[in-house]
Amino acid sequence: MRKGFVIALLVVLYGAMVYENLTYRKMPLPYVYGGWIIRLPSRMVKYFSLGYDNVIADTVYIWAIQYFSSAEIDFRTRESNLRKFFEAIWSLDPKYLETYSTAALIANYDFANPRLAIELLMEGYKRNPDAWELLSEAAFYAFKYAKDYQLAHELYLKAYQIKPDPYFLSMAAGMLEKKNLFKISWQYWWKVYKTDKTGYFRKAAERHLYKLKSKMDIDALSKAVREFKRITGRLPLSLEELRTKGLVKEIPLDFYGDPYIYDPETGKIKPRREHLWK
Repeated sequence: MRKGFVIALLVVLYGAMVYENLTYRKMPLPYVYGGWIIRLPSRMVKYFSLGYDNVIADTVYIWAIQYFSSAEIDFRTRESNLRKFFEAIWSLDPKYLETYSTAALIANYDFANPRLAIELLMEGYKRNPDAWELLSEAAFYAFKYAKDYQLAHELYLKAYQIKPDPYFLSMAAGMLEKKNLFKISWQYWWKVYKTDKTGYFRKAAERHLYKLKSKMDIDALSKAVREFKRITGRLPLSLEELRTKGLVKEIPLDFYGDPYIYDPETGKIKPRREHLWK
């Protein structure tokens, strides 16, 4: 009896909303299309669900997709209603992870607001502290659109702590590379290189390790070459002269144990495997 009453009530409510929507559609433009939205507080939506939280959450979610995909609705109206729609969904079903992703997608691509996208995903993470998926998505927006490599690094690391996938650690290492923090990035890539059992990330790590070691070694050697020229008035004939002058303790080799290529006429140093340097 109670179940039949609830279903009938939901049908009536849905019919009323459809009727109101169609009524507004018949009005001549311009009109406030957003006026047909029933702006109940999130807590009230939960009360009106009468225990059918997941069903109502699905209904509001579909409604939100239709609403935000409509070009008829004013941009600012849609933007101002973004939180209202999705907070109602989250009050009904806070574990509905797909909705956080959708809200972030709308915030970033429709409203060009990656910071809001990250904020919405982090709200989902607070409600679902094991949701590494939301952290990974937030990190992507931070890296790709907000250009906040430090935040992206922190979020990828959090995701890695929940799910120790080498992908997350490699992305965290990549963010550090973009910040020119080569030594710390090296440590992350080295861990990926040693622990990845699939071979896929190990191959990527090997490439990055070669590049990072070459970068750090060549920077240090180039600095020593400049110092040698300042002291002696000439370029060293070989890198070994840097060691004999005490400017370096030893001449480093690349990741594979090969020496770097030195041009005594220009003082330039380059790696042997330039295809891995690109």
